[in-house]
Amino acid sequence: MKKRLVMLLAGLLTVLSMGFGLAQFSDVPAGHWAKEAVEALAAKGILVGFPDGTYRGNETLTRYQAALIIYRLLQQIEEEMKAKGESPTMEAMSSEDIEALKNAVQELAAELAALGVRVSALEDSAATKEDIARLEAMIQELKAQPAPEPGMDQAALKDLAERVEAASIAADTALAQAQQLAEQLDALAQDVEGVKGDLAALQTQVEANAQAIQALNELAVLLNQDVLSLQDRVTALEKGLADLQGIDFEQFASKEDVAAVQEFAAALRSDLVGLSEKVSKLEGTVGDLSGKVATLQRNAFTISGSLSLNYSVYRAWGPDASAAGPGTANTFDIDRLFSSKFSTGDGNGNGSVGDEADLGKNTEGVTNATLSVSFSTGKLDAASDPGKLNSYPGLVQFSLRATLTNPGKYDPSTGAPTYPINLTLDEFSSTLAVAKDQTLSFSFGQSVRSKFTEYVFDNDYNSRGHGFVATYKPGLLGATLTGVYGSKGANNGDFTYFRGARLALSPVEGIALGGSFVQEGLDANQGTTSASFPAPTTVYGVDASVKLGPVGLAGEYFNSDAAPNANGYYVKADVALGSISVAGNYRNIGAGVTGANMLSGDATSTLDQGGWGGVDSSGNVINGAPFRSNRQGFGVSASAGLGPITVKGYYDSSTVLANETITNSYGAFNYSANNQLVAYGGQADLAFGGFTLSGFYRIAQLNGSTTRYILTEKPADAVYASEYGAKLAHDGASKDALVPKLNFTAAYTQKYDNATSGFTTQDIAVYGSYELALGPLTLKPMGRYHTQDAAAASTSSDYTTVKYGVAASIALDLPFKPSLSGEYYARSTQVTSANSGSSVTGTISESKYAVGLKLGEFLFKNSSVEAKYASYSGSNLNAPVLLGVSDSASSTTSDYLYNNAVSSAGSNQGSVTGWYFTWTYWDLSFAYVEADVNNNGNQTHGQAFKISYTVKF
Repeated sequence: MKKRLVMLLAGLLTVLSMGFGLAQFSDVPAGHWAKEAVEALAAKGILVGFPDGTYRGNETLTRYQAALIIYRLLQQIEEEMKAKGESPTMEAMSSEDIEALKNAVQELAAELAALGVRVSALEDSAATKEDIARLEAMIQELKAQPAPEPGMDQAALKDLAERVEAASIAADTALAQAQQLAEQLDALAQDVEGVKGDLAALQTQVEANAQAIQALNELAVLLNQDVLSLQDRVTALEKGLADLQGIDFEQFASKEDVAAVQEFAAALRSDLVGLSEKVSKLEGTVGDLSGKVATLQRNAFTISGSLSLNYSVYRAWGPDASAAGPGTANTFDIDRLFSSKFSTGDGNGNGSVGDEADLGKNTEGVTNATLSVSFSTGKLDAASDPGKLNSYPGLVQFSLRATLTNPGKYDPSTGAPTYPINLTLDEFSSTLAVAKDQTLSFSFGQSVRSKFTEYVFDNDYNSRGHGFVATYKPGLLGATLTGVYGSKGANNGDFTYFRGARLALSPVEGIALGGSFVQEGLDANQGTTSASFPAPTTVYGVDASVKLGPVGLAGEYFNSDAAPNANGYYVKADVALGSISVAGNYRNIGAGVTGANMLSGDATSTLDQGGWGGVDSSGNVINGAPFRSNRQGFGVSASAGLGPITVKGYYDSSTVLANETITNSYGAFNYSANNQLVAYGGQADLAFGGFTLSGFYRIAQLNGSTTRYILTEKPADAVYASEYGAKLAHDGASKDALVPKLNFTAAYTQKYDNATSGFTTQDIAVYGSYELALGPLTLKPMGRYHTQDAAAASTSSDYTTVKYGVAASIALDLPFKPSLSGEYYARSTQVTSANSGSSVTGTISESKYAVGLKLGEFLFKNSSVEAKYASYSGSNLNAPVLLGVSDSASSTTSDYLYNNAVSSAGSNQGSVTGWYFTWTYWDLSFAYVEADVNNNGNQTHGQAFKISYTVKF
């Protein structure tokens, strides 16, 4: 029993040593788990704060302080017992109370033992040799204690001795493991010194120690959780101290026993604090190493590239419509039949590969080898030189490309390689932090892309050429100064250089001002005499924008001396109030405002949106200027949302400034100076359950008279066409779609006819597609019906197109992983003449079918074979079958498959039929194709064989 009291007091002392800095005085936070116990002990005079009224919770409990606390506790208990006339013994306690006290003390002892296990685990990873040696000395000291008195609990002392022995064994194990960890840490420190010169070595060492570091962190977390759990249990024990009044403590242990256990607990607590500090230091070291690794990884080079080897041979015989003899100019598109290794890709950039010539004239076997390597970096750290006084984190970033084609061939007359290495610098960029809030950035390379405004030096889509761009931000008035210099078209012999500068200011939020100047001309040293030396092209402009809450204003003025009327200006305004938005503009863009005159490489042949910007795969203008040239006018547009209903409207008016003739695939449009172009209209949309129901009305006028359409105009939010109608569409990809994966549209349009001066042309279109999965079988049916019916007096032709098709595929879980695919598409367009009594003048037809079998695992893993057979045929086409317009076979919005004749029948007919075989193993493939073309009765037969091997690294 005395021994149990010794353990009880030792537990109390340990809790006090942990909680001494956690009591509620002036510097202890409210709600602490030990607040009630500390206040109770302070009220009894057992705990006393410092003279300044603080408890100093973060200070360690000394042995003197612990002795004083125990002395006050024992003294108070003895005084209270004597005041009641009772002897301070345990005789008055019942056996049930004593047994309960035993259980409580045993539970605390178990928790202390568990804590010892956790401490040993932490020592295995973080303790020093000195820590473990000191712990062993303390254990030996405990072993040397005198034999227990006869009245003490022999079983408890035996249990303690066994625990001491176990702790000794654990200490020996911890010492061995700590020595091993010390050796690992020494090796790691040596690797850290060497990491500055060898990133790969550091990464290897860090990976080798990653598991040990992770285990250390996990042990620290577990120890922290156990300490918190132990604190909660000791708090409960402290609350029960009041029940100990009247106990004869001398019956359980002497003061010497308590002092001995007290010293052991205090020492153990001190060791725990020391171990915690060492763990914190080790975690800091690990964090520092992680930061260094991250820095070196960010600064590391990245090398990537590819090796491409090809051998190919083409054979063709038989005349065609464009050749007198066999084997010459036999061009037809294999992509019309199936995708293959012989595709030449989208050479003209129109988003389609079905209009490219894949097989040409006879070609002997040719071997080509191309090695491409790219070097790139993240942002590299740098230092000034000489002196290295300033450091620049993340200063430099660049990429290089090297291409070597067919190496090993040399010119016998010069000895120089006929296929030299082409080293290409894509882009080099750097940013200098020259001062506080000031940066200087620059980049140079073969593809300088920069943009001043939409009309002045707009070259961020198409590069102007080789050169550099520098940007300086002084940190004053939100200023940005940009300078550019380069050679147009690189080293192409024209000696044309460009140079320019732009200053942009943003003195307050929402206000931006800018000024631009750019010049392009010939190099004065190219040998041209000064008398005939041409003047350079100079372009300048100013621009501004203001955003005040929901209101926005923007405008720009620009001028070029390259041609007359190469100037213009515009002003735009917009306001948004909730679901209501209104926008307006006024513009005056001269006829001489072209891409060449404004030194803007982003000008295209597309006239929509001003004829600027790039064109995506669907032919839509991107990165375009807001208004086209040779126009003066204004426009307004508005939209409002009322729940599921959206209403839009627009009005646009412009004047043609100079005579203009535009010819494209839809015909010729001739405008005289001062022609008036007007467009207005509105549209309402109702959205519900994945459906959208729309109604629209649009008018286009030329000089006050309504016209069918003005194709060359498409300013912001305006449609230059005369028509009205309604459309119902269902989006199968919408989250609230009535039928998922079903896309369906039904549209009715009444179009204006210039011949009848009324809305007498009726247009009806119904089309859709669906994707259906039936186990391993996937079906994708589609269909389209489109008819145009004009009045009898119209000069337009009527036509009706019926188009349908289906694509199917099935993958079977069988040996060799077979999969089957097939497709069939057809269209029939019946053309009639409205002014001839709706008599049929021709029927245009196209059809295509294809089947394929693929074995995903042929003979061995990662080996596959595929065989395809396909055929296309057409009649009454307006172009030969050698090449198509684009691949629209599966499109529901197009009336054709590969030939866009819909309103008039032609005289061409024919077919393309072929089969294709390929075997692929990883990046190695063998392909063979045979195809026959019947072009208006002229037969052409072609064969091709190709071996290709491509490795990417």
